[in-house]
Formats: sequence, C-alpha cells, structure tokens
Amino acid sequence: MSLKFGYARVSSNNQDLELQIEALTKAKCKKIFSESISGKDNNRKELNLMINELREGDVVIVYKIDRIARSLKGLIEIVEILNSKNVDLVSLDSGDRVDTTSPMGKAFFQIAGVFAELERGMINARTRAGIEKAKSDGIKFGRRKGSQNKTTPDKLDKIKIYLDAKKSYAWIAGELSVSKQTIAKVKQCL
Repeated sequence: MSLKFGYARVSSNNQDLELQIEALTKAKCKKIFSESISGKDNNRKELNLMINELREGDVVIVYKIDRIARSLKGLIEIVEILNSKNVDLVSLDSGDRVDTTSPMGKAFFQIAGVFAELERGMINARTRAGIEKAKSDGIKFGRRKGSQNKTTPDKLDKIKIYLDAKKSYAWIAGELSVSKQTIAKVKQCL
C-alpha cells in the first residue's frame, strides 16, 4: 500500500511551518517531516529520515518545490533518489506544476536533468580553459614547492596522537584539514 509523505522546510527558526503543515495535512499525508534549516544542500536530517522511510509506490508531497530543494541541481539529485525507489514527487503549488506521477512530469525532470548535466559540463570546460590560459600566462597554482601551510605546525602534535591511536590517514586529513602527504611525513619522523 502506497503512502503519502509530506516534507516541510523553512530556512530559519524565525519562520513558521504552520501553513505548509496545514496544506500537507489537507493533502492526506500519512507522515510529515519538517525542519528549520537552509536548503543549500541536500544533507538535512528530516529529509534523509523521510527518504529512508520511503517504499516503492509512495508519494512525497511538498507545499512548494523550493521547500525540498533550493537549486535545480539539488532537486534533480533528490528526484533521482526518489526515482531509484520508484517514489513520485508532487508540489501543491499550482505555479510549480511539478507532479512526477504523470508522464509529462517525468519527462520534465528528464529534460531538466539533461540541461543540468550540460551546464555542469560547460562549467568544467570553462574552468579547464581558464586554468590552461592562466598557466600559459605564467601563473603558478598552489604553494611553492617545499612551503608549508601556516597552520600545519600547530597540528603536528595532534597528527602524532591520532597516528598513535591508529586513526586512518583519511580520517586524520578530514579531522585536521591536512594532506595525507603531511601525515605520511609526520609518520616517517616517528
């Protein structure tokens, strides 16, 4: 049996979720996930909890499409996850006209995905061209060979402690914002 799940979001605690929750309740959502957090990325607690509960045939309902994702890229990522679970997305706002339960709605997202991929490709090509131009103009990238990040000396003792605790290079690099090469150099000195 398919279920309707609601998702409501506001950007800050100063804003009110009441209007969204009321609309989702009227849409007969079985469970509503709501949160006060920026939509700048898709790593949101309630969104992830909802996605984990979804089963094939379920429908996610939002008050407006910008409540679930703030960018086209973010929206496409969410729709791809929903598609992989065979879950549809419906926006209650007539201005959005998003409803992947229909063939036209599915086609819209496929076309949007093509344009998003094209945009990413064009940005990557422009970035590569800019770097090549800068290199040909004599601009050097990165630190000078042998130079060290100014904050690294403060982290050397912590690196030693983490190495002694058998933490992985990847974990230490992520924790201290240092390169794996720096960690390897510290380990050689132990």
